[in-house]
Amino acid sequence: MADLFGLDLRKRQFVTASLAKVVRLHGYEQVEVPLVERATSFSEDIVGRSPWPEWDVRGCFYMLVPDYSASYNSEPTDTEALLVPEGTISVTRWLGRQLAENPDMTFPVKLFYDMPCFRNEVVSDLTGLKRRQFTQFGLEVLGAEPGNSDIEAIYLIARCLEELGVPKNSTRVRVGDVGVFNRLIKLSQLDADAAIQVKEALDALAECKAGKLPERAPGLVDQLTHVLDTGGVEPTLRAVWLKLAGTSDSINAVKVLQDSVIQEHLDRLLPLSEVLRDLGIWVEIDLSVVRSHEYYTGIAFEIDVIAADTVFVEVGGGGRYDKLVKHFVPGGPFDSIPATGFAFGVERLVELLDHLDLLHKAEELYTSIRLNVAPAEILMTPGLTPEGYLSAVRVAAGDRTTGRPVDIYLGKPDVVEQYAAARKIPQTVSCEP
Repeated sequence: MADLFGLDLRKRQFVTASLAKVVRLHGYEQVEVPLVERATSFSEDIVGRSPWPEWDVRGCFYMLVPDYSASYNSEPTDTEALLVPEGTISVTRWLGRQLAENPDMTFPVKLFYDMPCFRNEVVSDLTGLKRRQFTQFGLEVLGAEPGNSDIEAIYLIARCLEELGVPKNSTRVRVGDVGVFNRLIKLSQLDADAAIQVKEALDALAECKAGKLPERAPGLVDQLTHVLDTGGVEPTLRAVWLKLAGTSDSINAVKVLQDSVIQEHLDRLLPLSEVLRDLGIWVEIDLSVVRSHEYYTGIAFEIDVIAADTVFVEVGGGGRYDKLVKHFVPGGPFDSIPATGFAFGVERLVELLDHLDLLHKAEELYTSIRLNVAPAEILMTPGLTPEGYLSAVRVAAGDRTTGRPVDIYLGKPDVVEQYAAARKIPQTVSCEP
């Protein structure tokens, strides 16, 4: 953990204010959650055994909070808690509480957060950048089906970096699908322990392919091979896993199986990637990008910035997590609440921008906080197709350039009027292609 003062602090504030400016122009509201969370929110039943790469339960700051019922003279009841290690869990817990109080709330909910997070990193791993306290800026779309909401999350990553001055053609998004990984695990008949080992190896190999410490790759392939051989994975599937580990053509690597479940996931992923490319975003499909096979349920992605002399691998990441919110509405009618989002490590962004000399060029930022009741002035209704979303982005661009917030509707078409009324958005514009 480190103290910040003067220019160092202003750099971080500049970055978070710039990110907030972008997402507010797209109709997102900020949510603030406590920095202390009940430990049960991060239990294995909720987040799984490996909720993010390199997870270790010892990497959280746990504590006992004494709860005094009536006065400090009474015997307290201890509540297990922890300092928040990442924002998404607390945000979904917040949504669960809202649903418990109002089961008929209107979806989707678009929000963002900017908060300090805490991880008990191993001392020898600590650096000027990797600390036990860091700032996370995240965005979540809650209650919107897969498709356009995933496109918007990735599109906003690119817009945020562009706002900070990063050249558009320098931002690369590597996209995978956890559904493909889980299907391969099932076909390979690997147990839960082996699945985690395969996931950790693939995630690290995805980083190697992206340019982060590529010299690790041979050892990681050996680890993966050992897990597959120990698990008795049959030759065809073994070959698919090893091809995923090393190839940039992961689509054809899995297509050889001619599996209908895998094909369903690819049929959703490929059109999404095409629309992102039409939006000018550099997208690479890499099915070795998993992040967490327990936490995420569909698309998973990581964001890199390619500079002239180096590659900044994973300045941010995210994905779809449709099964998370239900854990925070006990006894409720919700089997799943579709949700997607991403998060940046702000200190990582500051390092990147310093390296590219972009903060010096920026110098100042003009932003504002609107006190209007509505989060947006205009609601665009694109329909459910990716092409409709593409059309809406193009139509909305002019208003957003002048500072008018425009929300693109990501929910079901039959409740768009209810959504506009609940958000008090005064103008609705249809832009279906």
